[in-house]
Amino acid sequence: MDVAEKRHWVLTEVSLVIRGRDLRPEEITPFLDVEPTGVRNPGPSKWDRPGEVDGQWKISCNERTSRDFHEQLDSILSIAERKRIELGQLAEQGYEVTVSLFGFSGNDSTLTLEPEEIKRIARLGFPLRVAASMSER
Repeated sequence: MDVAEKRHWVLTEVSLVIRGRDLRPEEITPFLDVEPTGVRNPGPSKWDRPGEVDGQWKISCNERTSRDFHEQLDSILSIAERKRIELGQLAEQGYEVTVSLFGFSGNDSTLTLEPEEIKRIARLGFPLRVAASMSER
């Protein structure tokens, strides 16, 4: 019996994202004392989905940082763990704080989280957002 090789998501990106209608990225950066990889001021944008008006501050790890999904996740979770108190304060102020996973997945491909990774995410107490593009890569 042939056992097919498992296919995994490709071109993954793991991010720590902070969103809010009144979010000013230039205030979040010094508060967290971390440089973002991307920011977006509140208001409409031609690059985002229609109706998307929230400001955004994020740190992302993708294939330019590491091609290994677990290394990307570890990097983002390490930052979030170091800044857990500050991120909690932002959440208390009404900002949405999430850990986001994205990648390209074809038929029968998988994205596996290790038990310790799930525990780390759960201990943070922020939502996990998973999004996949089903186009083949």
